[in-house]
Amino acid sequence: MSSQRLIKLPHRVILKLHGADTNAFLQGLITNDVTKLQSQNGLAAFLLNTKGRIVEDVLLWRRGTDDVFLECSKANQSVLVKEILKYRLRKRVEISETTDQVFFEQTSTDKSSEYRDPRFSNFGARVFGNPSSSEVSENREAYENLRRSNGIAEGAVELADLLPFQANGDLLNMVSLDKGCYIGQELTARTAHTGVIRRRILPFECEGQVKIGADILDEKKNKVGKIISSDSTRCLGILQLASFKSPKLSADDVALTARQPEWMPDKILANNKTRTSLTDS
Repeated sequence: MSSQRLIKLPHRVILKLHGADTNAFLQGLITNDVTKLQSQNGLAAFLLNTKGRIVEDVLLWRRGTDDVFLECSKANQSVLVKEILKYRLRKRVEISETTDQVFFEQTSTDKSSEYRDPRFSNFGARVFGNPSSSEVSENREAYENLRRSNGIAEGAVELADLLPFQANGDLLNMVSLDKGCYIGQELTARTAHTGVIRRRILPFECEGQVKIGADILDEKKNKVGKIISSDSTRCLGILQLASFKSPKLSADDVALTARQPEWMPDKILANNKTRTSLTDS
């Protein structure tokens, strides 16, 4: 039996935020309620632009200090930091890079369970630091495959410019609907309470490799979505929910089958022509 229980995630980085105004600053910046970190170690959220569209998804972690550790995609780190600094003004908040490495553990142990993924508890846990090399696998694609299977999009490459609910932020514990104001909050709140969410990210089974950005077509060759991540057997795409049960979906001439993630309530797909938010009665 392999002892490589951890998968190294070199595409993820950790920033440290510290200072007297850190919590208040983050509370006015991201989509989730930072006060939840008083009772839990992890928090998932989006940073939005003023138009209410996603700049980056972040995971916030408490690790035994008053500092907040922010996990984000390495590829979009500079954009994210620039965006944070733009709103910092005179607030007492310092941002610094860390040398912490990020690892994923699919079957969490007692030690790692304190850093369970806050988006979906069955999606393993994060481990930080420098574990023994004998415990670590470099097979990042195994992580990506599992993430696609669970319907979880990650990073600006997949999420940038989408609306939070299109990225399932209301279903993956990434958006608070009862906190105060934050950047992009007005459109998010209006969508939650009065809008119709017609498109969402969903996982697909695919019968071959599909190009990122390829259009998803229905049986009549109508464009009903777009691929945002893919390997040879699994894809993530943003799909018109009315096409979920289409008998013949394809992209790049590759057959696709849309799947309902374990965390997605039935009503999200059943009521796609009217209301599809968790704020529904």
